[in-house]
Amino acid sequence: MSCKETLEQLSSCWEGLEDPRCGNASLFDFDELLMIALCAVLCGGQGAGDRALFAEAKELFLRGFLKLEKGVPRRLRTGAEGKSGHLA
Repeated sequence: MSCKETLEQLSSCWEGLEDPRCGNASLFDFDELLMIALCAVLCGGQGAGDRALFAEAKELFLRGFLKLEKGVPRRLRTGAEGKSGHLA
């Protein structure tokens, strides 16, 4: 199975999930944000701050399978979460 097919299968898991963002928050692709969040959690991330740190630290890795046309988001907040900073 190709990388593209694998990504499509993973993305289908959240198909139909409504994007709750509005305004500037929707600047980045929702599917890519969810994929970054999934990768960060699989690597031990525990909150929005960890997801942001992961995205910055692993940008080259993420570009191997995501377009990231507007770069990686420097903030990945999904609600009332604070920055935890668990990942170095």
